[in-house]
Amino acid sequence: MKNSRTIKRDMLCALSVLCLALATTVSAFATEPGDAVKNLYLSAANKPTNIAGIHTFAEPPQGFNPLTASDVELATYGFPLRPDKQIDPDHYALWERAMRAAKIRWTGDLKPLPTLGHGMMLSASSPITQAATASTGPKRLSTINGSGVFLTNYGLKKWSPTASFNDIWTVISVPNAQLPFSNGAGCTAPSFVSVSMAGIDARILFLQPGWVVIPELSGGVESIVDCSGNAAYYAFAEWGTGAFPFQLNPGDVFYTEVHASGPSLPGWVFLEDLTTLAYGTYTVDPDPSVPLVGNSAQWVVERPCCNGPGPDGTWPLADNISVSFDGATVQNGAGRLFYPGSQSASTYVLTMMDDGSTQNIELVNQGSGGFQGQHSLFFETTGCAYTGGCIP
Repeated sequence: MKNSRTIKRDMLCALSVLCLALATTVSAFATEPGDAVKNLYLSAANKPTNIAGIHTFAEPPQGFNPLTASDVELATYGFPLRPDKQIDPDHYALWERAMRAAKIRWTGDLKPLPTLGHGMMLSASSPITQAATASTGPKRLSTINGSGVFLTNYGLKKWSPTASFNDIWTVISVPNAQLPFSNGAGCTAPSFVSVSMAGIDARILFLQPGWVVIPELSGGVESIVDCSGNAAYYAFAEWGTGAFPFQLNPGDVFYTEVHASGPSLPGWVFLEDLTTLAYGTYTVDPDPSVPLVGNSAQWVVERPCCNGPGPDGTWPLADNISVSFDGATVQNGAGRLFYPGSQSASTYVLTMMDDGSTQNIELVNQGSGGFQGQHSLFFETTGCAYTGGCIP
């Protein structure tokens, strides 16, 4: 039979274990961003820009350190939420790198996206499951303006706080864009364009003569080459409207994180040049033509559509040689992580074709392990877009 001292000791031990468990639970709860913090991203973005529908955040005070800031402080000044270091060490390492490099807040005027097909109000729907090949593993689909990987949950018909994709991020290499080698077709358009983006709810529509990728909530890199071969590079944020905040340089390393808040709420886009240390965060008003569902997430290289000079309305693709996406991940509202290396049947791997749909012009290499891994994609320009221009 236990004596009173033993009983007292056991009770203290039990209480200690209980207190430790409670403390751990409270600590975990305290570090998990709640709805109030997430909503702060929308209310704190109260600084209008020179473009309607796009807002930004107050500049942080001198000496502000996002690595040691609270969740409320991060939201107040528009820095991405701190990932859980234990649950998602890969994202935390990427976030930490980006936060260390975020030194120069962009405060200049924004430039509207050029009229190269951005913001097209196309409402057609597409039964892409009937067009894609492969019954198991990723489905393959050729489009006339996009190459990349789509993760889909097309059984989801409306926004879900838990099931919808709500946050996507990646590191993108800024290409050395140029006119196609030799450019045998001559100057077929005033601009040759290559867009590298991560986004949520881009659509794949069937428009004569083929499948077309139309971005929705997205952030990334846009490269524009004129007929003389002069190239310009920009970070961009886009949804119902879009803008360029700052210029980039070929060879720079670029980070973007895109967050969806709901079907009719602004999304926010974090953009950072890890090479020059310039960064900015912007909320972008919704696309009024298409309610956000969060049933697809994508990492894509595209050429804008559908008001260009090509017979199908596309703009010619700039020869970007190659583009790398790394650290690419998307999560849903329940915190579950998904990767572009997915081999599920709900994954679509897209290849970009020329205007006549006769040859590939942009390829994506996707792998579930080994060289490419779950997080990485490698794009390369090929065919007529590489060797001499594509003649319609």
